Amino acid sequence: MALITCKDLTLAYENHIVVENLSFEVNPGDYLCIIGENGSGKTTLMKALLGLKKAKHGTIELGDGLHKNEIGYLPQQTFVQRDFPASVYEVVLSGCLNRSGLRPFYTKAEKQQALENMAKLNITALKDACYRELSGGQQQRVLLARALCAHRNFCF
Repeated sequence: MALITCKDLTLAYENHIVVENLSFEVNPGDYLCIIGENGSGKTTLMKALLGLKKAKHGTIELGDGLHKNEIGYLPQQTFVQRDFPASVYEVVLSGCLNRSGLRPFYTKAEKQQALENMAKLNITALKDACYRELSGGQQQRVLLARALCAHRNFCF
């Protein structure tokens, strides 16, 4: 069974259609790469998959028990995000926020997962570094580790 199924999807950004009649499936083990020119709807599609934007037409179905808050997403960075005053560890750990509900603290398992994802991306030495002082490439690796934390059973 497919993890994500899009059927006849039409998406708009500021009332301008950017994706029309898109259909695809993502099955277990698949990798999805979304490429295109500026303004072609890549971010709009990701926001729709995450449930942050409604489709003008068509459907997005999540299968095999997948929930929108279990999809890891590495967004484009804005200037404001690059200047965020937090440690690398805090940024990575924040990937667990969607599953914490009303719980005000991170669990031991979530903290361990953050450390493991940092190790996988070879950024453990940056744990206490300020995110805004990192290079662009280092910031992208931090955001990828954060996205991995959004998914409980991710295998890298």
